[in-house]
Amino acid sequence: LAGPKREVQAIAAMLGAEKVQGVYTVSCEAKVPNLAFSLGGRDFDLSKEDLVVDRVGDICVLGLESIDIGMPMWILGDVFMRKYYVQFDWVQRRLGFAL
Repeated sequence: LAGPKREVQAIAAMLGAEKVQGVYTVSCEAKVPNLAFSLGGRDFDLSKEDLVVDRVGDICVLGLESIDIGMPMWILGDVFMRKYYVQFDWVQRRLGFAL
């Protein structure tokens, strides 16, 4: 998940994550709240297990980073697409999401 720096920092704080060597981490034993993205009026939840992309001992690395490209945008990427099926309809210029 990549998004605007300010929003990512707020989400990281909500998750109890610390930035260590450029990546956000949490203790693998920590209780972390779910994160939800609202798309098309529907919430798509991501749990701690969904957000973790690597584990180093008892430290879990989250798939969360900030990007600054001059305009606010989010890239949901592999963290989102590992949990949700994403259908790209190029002809109708739309996306579909499912579990």
